[in-house]
Amino acid sequence: MDALAGHIESWFDRLAWLLIAAALLLVLGEFAIVALRYGLDWSRPWLQELVLAANAIVFLLGAGYTLRHDGHVRVDIWSRQRSERTQALLELIGVGLFLLPFQLFLLWVSVPYVLRSWRIGETSSQQGGLPALYLVKALIPLAALLLLLAGIGLALRAASRWRRAGRGQPA
Repeated sequence: MDALAGHIESWFDRLAWLLIAAALLLVLGEFAIVALRYGLDWSRPWLQELVLAANAIVFLLGAGYTLRHDGHVRVDIWSRQRSERTQALLELIGVGLFLLPFQLFLLWVSVPYVLRSWRIGETSSQQGGLPALYLVKALIPLAALLLLLAGIGLALRAASRWRRAGRGQPA
């Protein structure tokens, strides 16, 4: 179980480089927008939309990465005083009842939305905006898939912790 979880989670470490590049593009792009607008009185819609696309990459794809590295905010009111075995069980219940079903729902509703966008070759509504808006929209089901995979990895690790704690082994 731990090997499969490790294999799933290794993909998130590879994703980190894309997130770093997108964050850098976001910062440099925003700096360019401000400098060009106020320094040269020059503005381009495609540059503004490129920054929005970088923002979408960072936040949508970064959600799975953050979950994999346990960086999300947690309110451990129920589990902080519990045993390791109970904590692992609560983690399994949380992933099984909330995270996985919501990500499956998000996939179910977003895939037709994105396919329609691809089918019509959706572009920006602004003159001079990004020519392939459907690529940005494709991040929505991709984010759901990444969160689903991170949740599976989290559940596998929790199940392994639960089993080990039941046998009296250190988690």
